Amino acid sequence: MNVKKLHPNALLPRRAHPTDSGADLFAVERTVLPPHAVTHVHTGVAVELPENTSGIIWGKSSVESKGIKAMAGLADAPYRGELIVCMYNLNDTEFIFEAGQKVAQLVVLPTLYPDFTEVAELSDTARGAGGFCSTGSK
Repeated sequence: MNVKKLHPNALLPRRAHPTDSGADLFAVERTVLPPHAVTHVHTGVAVELPENTSGIIWGKSSVESKGIKAMAGLADAPYRGELIVCMYNLNDTEFIFEAGQKVAQLVVLPTLYPDFTEVAELSDTARGAGGFCSTGSK
């Protein structure tokens, strides 16, 4: 996949293992996340996603286990701008990403483009309208 560095110190996305679903994204500069606030962390890279795919920006457990939550993002295939990660600091203290530190991961998935048609009724399923917490997990 083609990647363009927008900053000379940017690191290309990379997988730790060849079969990892996500490729790590790295902070391009030191970024301070104040407590209980959303901050944009710049990666300094833009990507050329393959046709009929989307890029999902997803959190890393090594970061999120510290109370730093990546707010999932979506990059459409024609997007050519910088991948910027919105991070939320759940902690009462600031958190600092240093340049070159793993921030989140990019997962590239196939995308369908259905048309949307209004109908009076939907087909029946065993689940029906059972929704949030309908399987017993609370």
